[in-house]
Amino acid sequence: MDKLNEKSTILVVDDTPDILHLVMELLKDEYNLKLVNNPKKAVDLLNTKFKIDLILLDVMMPGINGYELCKMIKKNPHYMQTPVIFLTALEKTSDIVNGFECGAVDYVTKPFIPEVLKARVKTHIELKELHDAMLRDIQEKEEMLYKQSRMTTLGEMFENVTHQWKQPLSIINMSCSVQKINYDFGELDIKEMMETVDSVISEVDYLTQTINDFRDFARNDIEKESFDIRDLFAHAVEILSYRFTRTFIEIHNNIDSFIYCSYKNYIIQILINILNNAVDVLEENGNEKYIKAESTLKNNEIIIKICDSGGGIKMDNVDYAFEKYVTTKEKKMDSGLGLYMCRQIMQKKLGGKISAYNTAEGACFELIFPIVQEDLLEC
Repeated sequence: MDKLNEKSTILVVDDTPDILHLVMELLKDEYNLKLVNNPKKAVDLLNTKFKIDLILLDVMMPGINGYELCKMIKKNPHYMQTPVIFLTALEKTSDIVNGFECGAVDYVTKPFIPEVLKARVKTHIELKELHDAMLRDIQEKEEMLYKQSRMTTLGEMFENVTHQWKQPLSIINMSCSVQKINYDFGELDIKEMMETVDSVISEVDYLTQTINDFRDFARNDIEKESFDIRDLFAHAVEILSYRFTRTFIEIHNNIDSFIYCSYKNYIIQILINILNNAVDVLEENGNEKYIKAESTLKNNEIIIKICDSGGGIKMDNVDYAFEKYVTTKEKKMDSGLGLYMCRQIMQKKLGGKISAYNTAEGACFELIFPIVQEDLLEC
C-alpha cells in the first residue's frame, strides 16, 4: 500500500466495553484501531514494538493506572514520541495537570463530544506525521553529512598516501636505474643485484600496505570486528606519517594494549580528524611540537586522551567546537563539520562520548568507548 494512503494506527486502552465500542464506531473508517481492555494487554502489545501512531488512554484501570502506563510508554524508546491522549472521567485540574506531567499531549474528559474527540485525534495524528517527516528529513541530512565527512577523510588519506608513495617510488626508480647502468657497462654484481631486488620488494610491500590501508577505510563498516586499540592509534598515525615527519611532531603512544570490538573505520575517522586538527595547529606553532595519547580503563569504559602542545582551542566554551559549522581553524578554509561529525559518530554509531578541554600546553580530547560484553561475544 502507498504510504501516503496508509491509515494511521491508534491504540485504545480502556476497561469499559461501551467506551471501546463508541471509539471504534467513531474512528474505524479513518484509522486502524487496536482495542485493549486492560493495561497488562497494552504492555504486552507495546513490548512487540507494534507500529502505533497515537494512543487513547483511560486513567482508572485495574492493576496499572493510566498515569503509570503513560510514564512507561514515555520511557520506551520505541514509543516515547508517540502522542498520548487521556480519555477519562477525571476532570479535576490536578488530574489534568498530572496527565500532562506524565507526558500526554492532550486530555479529553468523559462523557466526550464525538466531534471534539475526532478533531483532537486528527490534529495530533497530523502533528505526529509532520514530526515524523521532519525527523526523516533530519536523518537524511545527517546521513549526507556522514558521507561528506567520510569523503573528506578519504581525501585527506589519499593526499597522505600519495606523499608516502613518493620516497619508495624514488628508491625503486633509483635502484633499478643503477642496476641498469651496471648491466650496460658490464659491471653487474649478482650480490648487489639481489640486495637491490630485496630492497625493491620491501618498498613494494610498503606501497601495497598503504594502498590497502586506503582501501580498507574506503569500505563501509558492516560488521564489528576485534582490534587492539593501541595498534589502531598507531595505524592512524602511520596513515598521517607524512604530515608528522614534515612538521617534526613527536608522537607519544602511551595507550595500553586492549582488544576492543567495534566499527574500526569509524574510530579511525575520529582519530584522523583529531590528529589532523592537531597538526594544523602545530604547523603554526614554533614551540615544542608533540601529540600524546594515553588510555585508562574505568567502569566498563575505555578512555582515550589525545593531547597536543598547540596552545589550546581558542574559544571561551571549548564544547562549542563540536557544534555544526563551527571551526577551530583561524587561517584555513574549513567546513566546521569535522568535530561535529566526530561527536555524531561517537554518540550515534559507537555509543560513546567525546569532549575536549584545554591545558597549559594545548588541547586535549577525551574519547570514551563503552565496553559491552555482548559485543565481545559477537566478535
